[in-house]
Amino acid sequence: MDGSESMGHIDTAWHSIEDLYVVLQRLDTSLNGLSAEEAQQRLVKFGTNALTPPPKPSFWRRLCNQINTLFIWILVIAAVVSAALQAWPDVGLILGVVVINVGIGLFQEGKAEKAADAIKAMLSPTATVVRGGARIDIDADQLVPGDIVVIKSGDKVPADLRLLEATNLQVQEAMLTGESVPVSKNIIAVSENSGLGDRKCLAYSATAVSAGQGLGVVIATGDNAEIGKISTMVSQVESGKTNLLIQMEVLARWLAVIVGVVALATFLLALLSAKHNAGVSFQTAVAVAVAMIPAGLPALTTIVLAIGTTVMAKQNAIVRQLPCMETLGSLTVICSDKTGTLTKNEMTVVAMRTAGALYKVTGVGYEPSGKFTLGDGDLSPEQQSSLKALLQGVVLCNDSQLNKDKSPSGQDVYIPNGAPTEVALLTAAMKAGINPSTLKQSTPRIAAVPFESEHKFMATVHQISPVADTGSSRRVIYVKGAPDRLLPLCKRQLADDAVATVNQMDGTAPLQPNFWQTAQEQLSSQGLRVLAICRAEVPDREDVSQLTATGVIARKSEPFLTLLALLAILDPPREEAIEAVKVAHKAGIVVKMITGDHPLTGLAIGKMLGIAGNGSMVTGPELDAMSDEQLRLIAPACNVFARASPENKLRIVRALQSAPPAAAVQAVNVRLRKPAGNSGAGTSSLAASSLAQPSTDVTIDLGGTDDLSSSSYGGSQIGKADRKGRDEDDTRRRKDKGVNVVAMTGDGVNDAPALKAADIGVAMGITGTDVSKEAAKMVLADDNFATIVAAVREGRRVWDNLRKILLFNLPVNFAQGGSIFWAFVFQMHDMPLTAMQVLYVNLVTAVTMGIMLAAEPPEPSVMDRPPRRPGKRLLGKLILWRCVFVTHLLVILVLGSFAWGASEGLSLARRRAEAFNVLVFGEIGYALTTRFIKASTFHPRCGGGEQGPGAVWQELPAGDAPVLYLVNRILLPAGLIAAASWGITILPARSHGFWVACCLLCCCCCRALRGNRWCYVSIILTAALQVFLTYTPGVNAFLHMGEGMSGIQWARALVSMVIVYVVVEIEKKLVDPVLMPVVRPILQFIEDHTPECLSMPKPRKWTNCRKGAGAVKYTQD
Repeated sequence: MDGSESMGHIDTAWHSIEDLYVVLQRLDTSLNGLSAEEAQQRLVKFGTNALTPPPKPSFWRRLCNQINTLFIWILVIAAVVSAALQAWPDVGLILGVVVINVGIGLFQEGKAEKAADAIKAMLSPTATVVRGGARIDIDADQLVPGDIVVIKSGDKVPADLRLLEATNLQVQEAMLTGESVPVSKNIIAVSENSGLGDRKCLAYSATAVSAGQGLGVVIATGDNAEIGKISTMVSQVESGKTNLLIQMEVLARWLAVIVGVVALATFLLALLSAKHNAGVSFQTAVAVAVAMIPAGLPALTTIVLAIGTTVMAKQNAIVRQLPCMETLGSLTVICSDKTGTLTKNEMTVVAMRTAGALYKVTGVGYEPSGKFTLGDGDLSPEQQSSLKALLQGVVLCNDSQLNKDKSPSGQDVYIPNGAPTEVALLTAAMKAGINPSTLKQSTPRIAAVPFESEHKFMATVHQISPVADTGSSRRVIYVKGAPDRLLPLCKRQLADDAVATVNQMDGTAPLQPNFWQTAQEQLSSQGLRVLAICRAEVPDREDVSQLTATGVIARKSEPFLTLLALLAILDPPREEAIEAVKVAHKAGIVVKMITGDHPLTGLAIGKMLGIAGNGSMVTGPELDAMSDEQLRLIAPACNVFARASPENKLRIVRALQSAPPAAAVQAVNVRLRKPAGNSGAGTSSLAASSLAQPSTDVTIDLGGTDDLSSSSYGGSQIGKADRKGRDEDDTRRRKDKGVNVVAMTGDGVNDAPALKAADIGVAMGITGTDVSKEAAKMVLADDNFATIVAAVREGRRVWDNLRKILLFNLPVNFAQGGSIFWAFVFQMHDMPLTAMQVLYVNLVTAVTMGIMLAAEPPEPSVMDRPPRRPGKRLLGKLILWRCVFVTHLLVILVLGSFAWGASEGLSLARRRAEAFNVLVFGEIGYALTTRFIKASTFHPRCGGGEQGPGAVWQELPAGDAPVLYLVNRILLPAGLIAAASWGITILPARSHGFWVACCLLCCCCCRALRGNRWCYVSIILTAALQVFLTYTPGVNAFLHMGEGMSGIQWARALVSMVIVYVVVEIEKKLVDPVLMPVVRPILQFIEDHTPECLSMPKPRKWTNCRKGAGAVKYTQD
């Protein structure tokens, strides 16, 4: 559709025009519809009623995008240079790595772009229109503005309509507005600023008519309809790069610089110091460069992410894009839809108010598992009998059913059939012990007045069983509906809740209207939907066959009903969601609810979940009136947003993504410190009221401020004292580097733009539309909020394991290149490692040992710590330091063993075999200690777990702390391991001493060898491959070590493994109290003077919000 041609229609607030003839006049139409000629002209002018498909990149464009990453280019350049040097095995292996990684990227790319296609599939294929005064059926894509359309139960609304007639019309709009029950439509105009869910006089394209019929005039088609605006937003929203992809790009730049510098230094050393010619020097430099490039790192990263997705799939979370696994672990905010996610989308009776008491009802959903309680106790048998009598009316005055069936697993499932509110009443009656089928059979219906949205009540007349005294039967009318409609028809109320009173028609008392109005207001103020149930005896002489709603209403002048009770209904939160929110809060994650439902309902659910905080709430129309800067102030502090439109949800996500958690709270604190009435120009009164009290759910630690505190930056837990001595410059640096990492959940079409814009979009697998699933990065197979929290746990494990893989992989690769580099520095005549040995370690042993780290289980306290600081580097100061430390430790061992062999007069092949095995077994020892980045692996209780060595130090007596710590935690375990290793390598294999040494070594290292079954597999496989490569004829010659190794050489290799293990364990104990205070300033100086191209990008700031045709467009600053 040509937007410019139709803009006059789009800008009109059709829902606010009271006179329907004015609507028809502005659209230049009438109740007789358009003529065929006029319809054809408008079709040419406005275009077809179809969505514009978004442009799709070609296969070659997608392939180019995958190849155009620095890491891939580094590998490609290495392959080209290797080909120029005719090192064909190197070329084949490197290109194999490139092909695998590009293939995985192509498979994952572009899935979110299918969302617009899924939206098109939801549109109605046909429509019934009035043209030239006659009703005809046409293809829905031929509709134009001004067409008169007829809709009825079972139809999909073919375009956006302004209703002209509505007879008991109900439309299911959950996919568009989030309203959990069908919306009753009418023709009454509403205010211009009303949200989508409040525009009862409009019917939206692609929504389903659940009851009644109506007549409407088309006001918008195609891209200009509400669903078209959403489709446009989905196509225009750009998904930001995940933190992992950004981090890997920065890492690739650093690797390119480091490898380039070392290769250049090697070339100059070979040319100037070793006096090689330029060709040999160049080959040597290339060998060093290839050795230092971690070619197996992309494969290991993919393995870590794939393991995470597999584990999550078993927990009902399906990840559609692998890099998002890591993002899950860094979430600071979860924005969740209400209906179906935090709640079950099953209406439930939660309370019943009678004249005598307030009953509460337990249990959630349609399954009748729960009970009625009074106060804090259960009901007595007499009270239970009275309750059953009270609830007979909600079963008899009911047209719905609740059917029991068996699931494939053999469990009982309850399938609703009918209106959700009526099914909820049936469930409540079954909880009270009523069998609906038996009751309906014994109390037949003889007349009925069906529910109509105009009158808001339903009535049924029943034949009651004969009375024992007289033998005559009675007729009783039950009426249920809105209290404001039924109270004027009531004359009396039950005197009390006694069984005799309820069973006797004359056990009543005069009606107390004020009591019931107050009760209704109290329940409604909690966001509960309130229904009244009434009854009256019908005289024998009265003819009920012609009973109508009008006849019932006409008796207002002579009220005749007896009010039995008020029933409060809600779609309550899932019990597991409440627990999951507690876990999220403990993990420092803020949970926000964004719903299209009624504000009071949203706030009530928020309080039940424990996320309402100070009770502040913002509605969609209020959000529309805010600027982007005002929203950035409001969004972090408010946890409940109601009547939110698709544009509102997108703006909320962008606002949260724009502000670092600490910066956002600091803005709140500044606002709170301002005197009343001086909130600043341009700030709405809503902002002041919403932030009048700080939210106590999750606070944010600013490192020394007294206003609000939280763990969002990785410091103290909720309620703990602020950390002392935090440097203001450090706080400023940390604050400026991070932004909120936001997850958004949803199931409707209205959620799709925000799902795509969020760092992690989470769609519902059961109730979710195809649109939301295609726009999301993760799908919940069970529609359960608790699954998101489980996914966060897995995401944190993935982050930890990625760090461990980097911590392991980089030193090993740098040690390979470093061995060749330092061999030139020390003017060795021969290189300790050959190109094929280096490539083998690069692609095989690094992967086999890396798999062990990729499969590491989550640490027990993974959900007790706050989210990592947004923007935190994957390659932090600790990893940088350990890379330098372990690289040189391995280089010393490799060159030392190579030189030792030379001093013994061993051949070059044997010396290279020893150097090769020293490197690989050193990897094994280092991989074992890398399983725990800072915690000790000496024995299960060493190191203090996540608390680190500082906690252990504090447990020791003050005077003896340094000495005892040194002896008990470092020297003793290291000595035991050294003694055990010496015994294993020196003592006869079958002696008692040998087995004692083995047991001693296992006891000291038991933590390093348990908890991960892949630990044994990786060690045994790597060691077996080393033996195979060392002794298999032909293979060992190919690797330039054709003479094998002697026993003493194997002993030196094993001792080297133990040396690496012990030295790194000692370094763990000394790194925080001794080493990092020296190293950190140096690394900080380097970081402060690092070029921008080697630094993490600045936080995103979304600016220039523009609204047009209902779409919100952002540009990134």
